[in-house]
Amino acid sequence: MASITRHARLALTALLVVAGAAACDVKWGGGHIALEHPRSPRAGQDSVATASPPPVPLPKPPFVYLVRFEGDGSASAVPFARAGAAGLEAFGWPAGTDAGYAARFDSSFARPGATLALQLAARRVGTLIVTGTRMAVNATCPSVTDVRALVAPGQSTPRWAFAVGPGLPDSVPARVDLPSMDDRMRTFGPILAENLLKTAGVERAYLAQRAELRAVPLPGDTLAGTAARGMAATYLIGDTLAPVPPSSESAVSLFYLAVFDPARGYVPEWSSVHRYGSAADKRILSWLGTLRLGTRRLDMLAEMDGAAAHVAAHGEGESRDVTWTEEGPCPALRSLLEAPRAESGTASDSAAGAGAGAGSG
Repeated sequence: MASITRHARLALTALLVVAGAAACDVKWGGGHIALEHPRSPRAGQDSVATASPPPVPLPKPPFVYLVRFEGDGSASAVPFARAGAAGLEAFGWPAGTDAGYAARFDSSFARPGATLALQLAARRVGTLIVTGTRMAVNATCPSVTDVRALVAPGQSTPRWAFAVGPGLPDSVPARVDLPSMDDRMRTFGPILAENLLKTAGVERAYLAQRAELRAVPLPGDTLAGTAARGMAATYLIGDTLAPVPPSSESAVSLFYLAVFDPARGYVPEWSSVHRYGSAADKRILSWLGTLRLGTRRLDMLAEMDGAAAHVAAHGEGESRDVTWTEEGPCPALRSLLEAPRAESGTASDSAAGAGAGAGSG
C-alpha cells in the first residue's frame, strides 16, 4: 500500500511539472488547479510594461531656406517651406512637439558640413555650407543656422537670397550680375507708382511716399547681354515699413515689379494695392528675391502686418494671390526678415535714404 501511495505522489508531481510547463488548467478528481506562467498574462489583462509611442516623423526634404547676408561676409539661414512637386508647401512643426523634435531636425538637416544650393535671380550661384546652429528662439520652429557661402570670384550677394536642399540633383553654379540703381529708375519709379494708384482709384495718389526701391535681376530677361534691369518698389500712404499699426485710418500700400522696355520705359509686370486702417488689416509687400523650383518661377516677398513680417510667394500665371509658406509663427524666421533693410551687395533706395513721393519727378 505504501508503494502505491508513493507511486501516486510521483505521478502527481510529474503531472504538475508538465502542466506547469504548458500553462494549462488541470482537473484532478473533484479539484480544479489552474497553472499559469508568471510572464504570460491572461487575455484582457494589461501588461505591466507598455511600449513608448514612436517619435513624430520629421518632414521630408528638400526645404527652402531664407538666407540673410551680413556686411562682414557671414550669413544665416532658416528653412520656411518644403519644395514640393507643385511648388512651395507649408512648413511647420506638428502639434504636440517639444524641444526634442527641433533637436532631431537640426541633427538631421543642419549638422555642420551639410550643403545647400544657393540661388540668386532663380539661378544657382554657389553652395552654402552649414557651420553650426545657434540656439533656437523657441521650440516652435527651426533654429537659425550659420552658413558659409562658396560662390564664383566677383559674385556679389544681396541682403537676402534663397537656398534649397538637401536632396536636390546637382546643378552647375553660374555667376549672376546684380544690377544697380540708376537715375532712370529713380525717375520712372514715382511716376509709375502714381499711375498705378490712380488706376486703382486711390485719391491723392501724389501723397504716396517711397518706402523702398530696388534694382532686381529677373531670370530669362536680358538687356544688352546682361540681366534686365527689373525694378521693385513699395510706396505707402499714412504708414511706415515696420510691424506697427498705421498712422492713418486711410492707409494705402502699393507694391509693383516692373521690367524695362526700350520702347515704353518701365512696364509693371504685376502690382498690388491694399487699403487699410488698422493693424489687423495692414498688409505691406516688399521684395526679397526670385526663386526657381523645377521650371516654376516664384517671386518671393516679405509681407508685413501690424505685428510681424512673414514670407509670401507669387507664382507665375494670372493669379498672383499671396501663398503663405509658414504654417505657424516662427520667431527665428522673423528675426531675419525684420533686420535693417540696407543691401549688402547691391544698391537700393529706402525710406531713410530716399524719401521721394509718388508725385516727385
